[in-house]
Order: sequence, then structure tokens, then C-alpha cells
Amino acid sequence: MKVNKNLSTPLYHQVKDYLKEKITLGEWEPGYRLEPEKELASQFGVSSITVKRAILELVSEGALHRQSGKGTFVIKKVEQDISKLVSLQNETVDYQAHPHKTLSFNKIYAGKKIGSHLGVNPNGQVYEIKRLKIENDRPVVIEHSFIPSTIFPDLQLTDFEDDLLYNIFVKKYGEKLKKSKIFFSTIIADDYEAKLLNIPKGEQLFVLERYTVATNNKTIEYSKFILKQDQSRYFLEIQL
Repeated sequence: MKVNKNLSTPLYHQVKDYLKEKITLGEWEPGYRLEPEKELASQFGVSSITVKRAILELVSEGALHRQSGKGTFVIKKVEQDISKLVSLQNETVDYQAHPHKTLSFNKIYAGKKIGSHLGVNPNGQVYEIKRLKIENDRPVVIEHSFIPSTIFPDLQLTDFEDDLLYNIFVKKYGEKLKKSKIFFSTIIADDYEAKLLNIPKGEQLFVLERYTVATNNKTIEYSKFILKQDQSRYFLEIQL
């Protein structure tokens, strides 16, 4: 289990390859808890920092999950269609299987950033909706949605508490939707995100930003979805 310090391959990479092989070959099954980093460092003959770097890379790749106070575990990645997590319409049937918990609902001034996303004056008002998507009793996605109050006057919490935004746009306000545009990026979890998603601070998160445009070419919604990656392998299927 010792690493070869004469090789040009970095030590952390050798440790990572060893751990990854154990997982790939099935010697460590999903749920298996790794030994503490100090013990692994002693077994490999390297520093704890080297082991930690190897583990963090495997966490980022979705092979391991670190749980504060409990240890590092092997996980089984589940494939998920990313379009269903951010789609306005396709979720309608599956909503009860993926319920939302509303964290806050406020009317705020748009400010420069949100104003530019929605084409709204910075001094104009927008609705700010923060929700947490739950799957199998686990938090999986943080949603931050912003909607111009001029387009959707008198919007109430009860309107969307048990419903999708799509249904509010179309059925209550009669909006005709044209398209949604989605951008992809990543961030590192801060204290707020780590607490909501029950993950360690500093873990990499997947970010999707959705802009919904009506047939009059006005942007009627901007949403940011922050997804945890610990047990999911996301895909986007395109029909040819």
C-alpha cells in the first residue's frame, strides 16, 4: 500500500489511483467508510495533506462523499436527467415526487445584477423566491428565482407553495412562453449552501442559470439552481 516516491507521478495521484481502483473493482461497495485520513497517510507513507487532496478530488468526481463528523464514504452515483431538474414544464407530472420547501418569499429592489438579468430597472421591484428541492427526503437543489412584479402583480406564497412556477406563469397569468436558456458553471459551497444541502463547506457544486423568455421576447424569470453532486451523475439526452 506504500506509494513509489521514485516515480514522476505525484504522490497524491498515486493515492487517488489506489482508492479509485478499490471503488471501481467493487472491493469497496457503496456505503463503505474509509479509514481516517491520518491512518491512511500512515499506511501510504505520505502526509495527511497528500491523502486529503486525493480524497477531495474523488469527492469532486462523485466517487466519495465526506460527511462532517462521520467520515468519508463510497457512494453509488445515480443518473439523473438534468433537464427535469430545471425544466419549467416537464416536471409537472413528477412534482409530488420531487417536492419543494419554500425558504423565503419577498418583494425586493432588483439591483444592478438581477435587473440586468431580467431587463428591469435597478430600482424596480422583483419577487425573490428561495426554495429547496427534496428527493427521497434529502435536499438536492437550492433554487433562487427572481420574477418581475410588474408582470406578475399580486403574486402570493400560496400560489406556488405546492405548484410549479410554470403553472403560475401560464395558468394564472396567461403568459405565453417562448424558450428557456440555461447556462452551466460550478461554485464552491459556502456556509449557507453547506448547511442547506448537508455537505461540507468547500465542496464543489453544480450551478445552472435559467432565463425564461415569453413570446414578446421579454425575460419573465431568472433562476439559479445549485445542485449537490455527491450521489448524482447528470446527463442531458438529445433526440436525433
